[in-house]
Amino acid sequence: MIFTNLIETNLRTKELGKHIEYYQRIESTNQEAWQIINHEKAQHGTIIITDNQLSGKGRNGNTWFMSPSKGLAMSIILKKTISLQDGLLIPIAAGVAAAKTLENRGGKPKLKWPNDIFLNGKKCGGILCETTIKNGNITNMIIGLGLNINENLNDFPTSLTNTATSLAIETNQSNQRELICAIFTTYLEKFLNDLNPTLQYWEHYCSHLNDNVSFNQNGVQYSGIFKGLNDDGRSIIEIDKKEVLFSSIILE
Repeated sequence: MIFTNLIETNLRTKELGKHIEYYQRIESTNQEAWQIINHEKAQHGTIIITDNQLSGKGRNGNTWFMSPSKGLAMSIILKKTISLQDGLLIPIAAGVAAAKTLENRGGKPKLKWPNDIFLNGKKCGGILCETTIKNGNITNMIIGLGLNINENLNDFPTSLTNTATSLAIETNQSNQRELICAIFTTYLEKFLNDLNPTLQYWEHYCSHLNDNVSFNQNGVQYSGIFKGLNDDGRSIIEIDKKEVLFSSIILE
């Protein structure tokens, strides 16, 4: 069980996390966040968190495995007008906040474009940001975070044992999930207040900077050298000696 009072005790924020919705069991925290928004009950900075996420959402319709009572599944609602330019940088900021959170607890995280989170070469978490847009601005954004915290090797399905890991596996110690939630939320608010440093931070944690990468876009296979991020947070990939910008790709 997750205790919201422990999250509140460890928060160091002015806006985020002042209201927390806890569910013992839920399909998806992002899905529940949209339900709250659609019923016009959402407050800016609301955290939706669960002890057992049954159908976690990933990018491109993928699912996210969570071990009940061991992983962290949460979403934060940003209910305010956000420019499209800042909207591109916020997922970058969320990735950096997650990396700094794991580092704070003894991990050595790396990020894979755009927001896959790795420890020791294995996936430990991911971020999914979803938005609504009106009149050229973002009116609502949901930042969904899934992190493997206290899982052991036996908790993962056989199909994931070679590719997934947890903070506990990599640091040989368990962590209070409420504390992880509070640290992430505190870091996130810090970066939301000043998005400028996030690009440099993200490149610091990037696992494939200046490395060869490959990906498929619109049925076409590409390969090139990942050169970093531009000022808008889009990836810069050198293909046939020309730098090309991509805003949404899945690296293989």
